Amino acid sequence: MLSVGVPTVVAEGENTQVTVTVTNSLREPMIPLTLTLYVRPDPAQYLVQQQALGEVEFYKPLQATEVRHHQTLDRIEADHIRDGDQWRHVPDSRFLHPRILLSGQSVSETFQFQAMQSHRKLLACDLYYVPLSGDRARGRLFLRSKPKEVPPDAERYTEVFTRMDETQFADPNPQPANYVLYRPARIHDKAPQVVTANVRINVQPQQFTYRDAVRRTRLGTRATCYFAAGAAWVFDYPDEGTWFVCQDTVTKLKGHYAALIADLDRRRATVVTLTAPRKPDDRLLSHLEKSGYSDPTAKGPNAVATIPTKDLLRLLEQAESLGYTIEGTTWKPMPAAQ
Repeated sequence: MLSVGVPTVVAEGENTQVTVTVTNSLREPMIPLTLTLYVRPDPAQYLVQQQALGEVEFYKPLQATEVRHHQTLDRIEADHIRDGDQWRHVPDSRFLHPRILLSGQSVSETFQFQAMQSHRKLLACDLYYVPLSGDRARGRLFLRSKPKEVPPDAERYTEVFTRMDETQFADPNPQPANYVLYRPARIHDKAPQVVTANVRINVQPQQFTYRDAVRRTRLGTRATCYFAAGAAWVFDYPDEGTWFVCQDTVTKLKGHYAALIADLDRRRATVVTLTAPRKPDDRLLSHLEKSGYSDPTAKGPNAVATIPTKDLLRLLEQAESLGYTIEGTTWKPMPAAQ
């Protein structure tokens, strides 16, 4: 039911992707609910929780102004009322538009994440699903019966979904909008079925590994990534800025640069382009011009600087020494320097 496509080899800290394909191997249709890629707790560590790398929900809540379930009439009514130019839509988590896979059909999802050594043996994915047979689905699936069309000038209309016999499912191309899966609010309701697949990925450690870098940091990081151009592990702290941990040095900066570094590595960028309003007293712009990163003869309201990623860490240090920080694709005076 689950098949996984992984890269042949990936370096530790490198952004990679895993493609998981869900195939309905049952004889009857099925409704996939969620697909989760996660890292199992490492048995060698103490009190480490399962870490989710990505999750996909295959269903979408029914959105309407008001939804009613008429159990005795075996139908669901969804009222849609226009509020000015917009329909007044509120999602209802008890009524879901499901993705339905017929026998033999499949759907693929790709997860992107930063590869770590621990992923070699601890990666797994879970698929939660409901087969359209048995007690889990009986009486839960409703088919849209009206309206066939909604007049463009309508101020309100009511959708009607009628309960269908799951064993007589005959739609060759089921569209989620035409169906509703009813999820009753009952604590004794039967849970969906789950299938798990191990994900084997060959992660080659860096010469200076993540475990080596962690030994030189402290607890409390909110983001971690690898800066390939600088051969450094990046640790972002909410109270202490960003630490760049190399094999021989630890550089501590006040700004928060983990998002910038992660984006550069994700795009495999070789240069960073920064722009900022041109000011005559901009000390960082003067430094960028003297260093050859910005054209000193350029005119116009905005200054542009292009920095090779291999020079970025040194530039970040120089910028902070001048009282500036890099934010996104621009530079700004640090609060203390304003």
